[in-house]
Amino acid sequence: MAKGFHEKPFDPGTLTKLRIFELYAQEWIPVFVSSPEPKFDKVEIFDFFSGPGKDSAGALGSPLRILTQLRTYHQRGMAGWNKVRITVHLYDRDADKIDTLKRTLADENWSIPGVNIDCQALAFRDALRANEQVLSGRGAAKLLIIDQYGVDEVTDEVFKKLVAFQTSDFIFFLSSSTLYRFRDHPAIKQKIEKPDDSYDVHRAAVDYYRKLVPPGAEYFLGRFSIRKRSNIYGLIFGSRHPLGIHKFLQVAWANDEIAGEANFDIERENISPGEGLLNLDVMRPNKQREFESELSAAIIAGKMTTEADVLRFCIEAGMTNRHSAPVLKELKRKGVIDLDFQVPDIKRLKAPRAIQLIQ
Repeated sequence: MAKGFHEKPFDPGTLTKLRIFELYAQEWIPVFVSSPEPKFDKVEIFDFFSGPGKDSAGALGSPLRILTQLRTYHQRGMAGWNKVRITVHLYDRDADKIDTLKRTLADENWSIPGVNIDCQALAFRDALRANEQVLSGRGAAKLLIIDQYGVDEVTDEVFKKLVAFQTSDFIFFLSSSTLYRFRDHPAIKQKIEKPDDSYDVHRAAVDYYRKLVPPGAEYFLGRFSIRKRSNIYGLIFGSRHPLGIHKFLQVAWANDEIAGEANFDIERENISPGEGLLNLDVMRPNKQREFESELSAAIIAGKMTTEADVLRFCIEAGMTNRHSAPVLKELKRKGVIDLDFQVPDIKRLKAPRAIQLIQ
């Protein structure tokens, strides 16, 4: 991303990225404000590279998209809204952009009851240090948006900090130049069949980041690749909770019904949107067919005894709970299993329903 990219209209790739940020915020916010008895009394949302709030054509940037979602949920009268203190932290190292954003936020349309706005000119590292106590603590639900401008602010050291933060989800942006450097990294070069193939580098980058998660820690990472002209960019998502990664996967599949991980044909299957939904096996994406085959085999082998097992299998494969439904339906129809649900419920991880294998 060039420094002045807000000074012109956002391109389609940037709009895809912003849509994913907004859709995840849309999924994330009600988890903490919809219940009459919220789990947390504080919600902290961080946008570390907020920019001026809009592009030259008036399209909303990430800070105003986040606030749009908060305004919508306030207007809906969510049950726990008045029991939660919500703070939106909007930072950017460019003081001029922050001044522009502050002028925009002065409009009463962006004044949302129950939402406090912290808007400051701070560089990413400085903002992390200033909020270290909040980010490291367990007393608040936190969402971090790190839309770094074509530079590698999320170093290995910073990534390890992000993973260590309690009760936090994050999404950060990887520039094409950063991904290009990943091609020659010894830890990932051997994983790429074609070192010059940018389609696969983002996948390998996520595998690299997984190795930075402390051994034995349960942590979930997701990815989404974005093509902008001839360059490939990437989003990396992280969460300690299965519900967090599942919501990200839902957003990813909403933006890519073929593979759930890119705004282009990353699998090179030449299947157009809509065709993958046809009831023709030859038109179904390989990723889904392979997933269904592997899930079916695991269930028949007795490795999936509850819906929680199936949910975790889905998450590890980069699929949502609904992708398992055809397999469960078919195995039940054939008399291979018995169960009393059609789609595994992510909210039942602690009290999952059983899957009985019929001998």
